[in-house]
Amino acid sequence: MSESAGIILENNGGILVLSMDMPGNNLMTADFFREYEKIMAEIEQTAKTCSCKGLIIKGAGRHFSVGADVDALSERSSEESYDDSTGILPEGHIKQKHFFTFLHELPFPVVSVVTGFCIGSGSEIAVNSHYRVIEKNARIGQPESTFGILPALGGAARTIEICGIQNAYRLVMSGEMVPAEEAYDIGWADIYTGKKQGMAEAEGLIEYISGCGSFDAKLRKKYLSGYLDTKGGNQQ
Repeated sequence: MSESAGIILENNGGILVLSMDMPGNNLMTADFFREYEKIMAEIEQTAKTCSCKGLIIKGAGRHFSVGADVDALSERSSEESYDDSTGILPEGHIKQKHFFTFLHELPFPVVSVVTGFCIGSGSEIAVNSHYRVIEKNARIGQPESTFGILPALGGAARTIEICGIQNAYRLVMSGEMVPAEEAYDIGWADIYTGKKQGMAEAEGLIEYISGCGSFDAKLRKKYLSGYLDTKGGNQQ
């Protein structure tokens, strides 16, 4: 469908596939966010005008994303600090957060295929998706607290929702890296699979949901359970 400086959006049989292929293992620099927001605006418009089975988000290379560039993030955080006197959040932050959190409001399932590192703001893309398929040897984490900040793109609230407050507190406040199998065990990931099997699982899940009729995010767990039943309950 479209390609924007390393972020590619394709339509494969009614399934949108967004492949991130930006420099530095999808390091989220200002250039990354600019191109990401452009592609996400296209997806948002497509969702209003076209019928899609679902959206898959993945890294084009080994890693999903190593997260935001720390120096750029610290600079932006200081420039866009919240003003208590007005109660108004910075416009740039509102726009950026929207293109993360809106994923969960799309009228079709969004599945992140997690490979390699999925860290920081990269992890926030994944948790704002309806589902996460994680491949063996992947590692996830929210290291923002080690730099004196917290996830600000919907990551904290969504991590609590999917993992429970105790696990979310540990992930967000410790900043530690968690291996794929443990990410699945604590509920962060919905499907744990072998290397190079994530796309097939994501496509299979979306096709199953498509066969159930109109997508309802409130039935997220029911769809997942039904899909896994078709595979004999095997998630690996």
